[in-house]
Amino acid sequence: MIPEGEHDVTSTVEKAAFQAETKEILDLVIHSLYTHPAIFLRELISNASDALDKLRLETLRRTGTPIDDGLLRIRLEADPARRLFRVVDTGIGMSRQEVIDNIGTIARSGTRRFLEALRESGEAPAAAPELIGQFGVGFYSSFIVADLVTLETRRAGEPGATRWTSDGKGEYTIEEIERAAPGTTVTLHLRSPEPGDEDFQDFTQEAVLRDVVKRYSDFIEYPVEMEVGEGDGRRLAVLNSRKPLWTRPKDEIAESEHSEFYRHLTHDWHDPLETIHFRAEGALEYTALLYVPKERPLDVFDPHRAASRVQLYVKRVFVMANCEDLVPPWLRFVPGVVDSADLPLNISRETLQHNRQMGQIRKRLTTKVIETLAARRDAKRADYREFWRSFGPVVKEGIYYDDEKRTAIAELALFASTAGEADTTLAEYVGRMPVKQKEIYVLLAPALETARRSPHLEAYRARGYEVLFLTDPVDEFVLQRLTEYGGRRIRQIDKGEADLDAEGEEAKRAARATELAPLFESIRKELADHVESVRSSARLTESPACLVSGEHDLSPQMRRLLSEGGRDLPAPKRILELNVAHPLVERLRALNENDADHARFADCCELLLGQALVAEGSPPPNPARFARLVVALLAGE
Repeated sequence: MIPEGEHDVTSTVEKAAFQAETKEILDLVIHSLYTHPAIFLRELISNASDALDKLRLETLRRTGTPIDDGLLRIRLEADPARRLFRVVDTGIGMSRQEVIDNIGTIARSGTRRFLEALRESGEAPAAAPELIGQFGVGFYSSFIVADLVTLETRRAGEPGATRWTSDGKGEYTIEEIERAAPGTTVTLHLRSPEPGDEDFQDFTQEAVLRDVVKRYSDFIEYPVEMEVGEGDGRRLAVLNSRKPLWTRPKDEIAESEHSEFYRHLTHDWHDPLETIHFRAEGALEYTALLYVPKERPLDVFDPHRAASRVQLYVKRVFVMANCEDLVPPWLRFVPGVVDSADLPLNISRETLQHNRQMGQIRKRLTTKVIETLAARRDAKRADYREFWRSFGPVVKEGIYYDDEKRTAIAELALFASTAGEADTTLAEYVGRMPVKQKEIYVLLAPALETARRSPHLEAYRARGYEVLFLTDPVDEFVLQRLTEYGGRRIRQIDKGEADLDAEGEEAKRAARATELAPLFESIRKELADHVESVRSSARLTESPACLVSGEHDLSPQMRRLLSEGGRDLPAPKRILELNVAHPLVERLRALNENDADHARFADCCELLLGQALVAEGSPPPNPARFARLVVALLAGE
């Protein structure tokens, strides 16, 4: 039974309104998730488990001695007659301000992003649980099954306690209370079944609660207790097995158990793409259980998000969440657990940073993830392609930062190319290279379609050379470190000189360039604010012109990226290359040689520059003027 009036109010009740976005979120959560009502219990038990973890860790750090595990409990209480249900934990609890910050304000700074993501999902029930987990609003799933929720909590080490109450319709009350012990109690006033609701689950019934706990929280390390039985035969029973999943033999764990443990770690509603479970023995003993997700978390590029999702345990005792010493930042999307038998139980973050064993574990985990991804790439390319679309930009950060694993990480990458619609790896590209091709050709572009239309490709296509397309913002940084592969230089085709002339063509092009030298100089003068020089091109076979950068210049994509980050740089002067065989070049020479046509020549030069910029995906220097010149040209003016 649930006793009444066990806490006395000692201060005035304060009433407050939810944020405008908070009320909207509550409405969306309640209505979009109604087909998954049991999720509320999973979320409340997970929150209780987190609170117990925090108390255990704080006690260990403060005293150097582990807390008595017998003090760490989660209890479920149900009263069918009054339609009441409680989740009680003996965890760290919350202060009044923490209640306001964590409960009174949904998702805090992520509120607007949560709303946008939920709207984009079409409020689909299948998508909403994933979003709830990613934005930390699982507590509010309580309103799926309850029309009134009360939270009572006292933070460990503090005398005062707090009660928070809301019906989820726009306001909440908060007040000071007396509470004997630290911890948190969440009380739900459960809704009654609607007439004709055949799918209704009664969360005051023992069988229903046993089933939900077994399905979602069996692996929780702490006992989830509840009184069971009838009359004088009632007794306190533990509903979960409590055996951490990673401690069990690999071949005894069902896929469904991995799925539920993964969801417990991440609140992701999808199953994991890959499971990595192994035990290291010998001089250094530890167990690792990692998961590769299918979908990219919405906060993976959030600079305030921890650079790890891996928890550290020592002899099954939780020591640290988000342990950044266990995996490199480019694997921050990989959640999991590492349990070591060889680290001191009271190890501190500072000690971890200088611990040789941690370096060995990190190296092994990184290798295991790379090997797992490589196997998926080779065996299940379609699945791997979806993974790469989600996580490729994150994984490629490792090419820049990880000197030791750079080549292995680069081999995981998939690229679009001129060879067709299918993606390719670096190794596959090299395997198709003609004997006469000595370099690996790549093109940076803001989008794939822009890359496919680039005039820089013309001569490479004509000679049967495949070009890889790099369209992620991180690719500019990648190419600063990935300069060769398999002994072959990686060359950007829109930088420097292009050595593509067939036998005899170079001399002809040089002669033509000499002939057109006065025209090149006139164009350079007209475009002096934008171009450094004008020269003949070995890249072009169809287009009249293109812009190229120096070998060591920043690309337009990098400049746009830096500009978006608030670092505006002076506009660079680039090299304008002309297709000397194009009829437009002869037309420009005629205009240049006729003094009466100088104004038209100047306009044509500006149009030529704008056309070259648009072709590479960049805007003209003056878009409005460029548009007027195009209209005048079309009108025959």
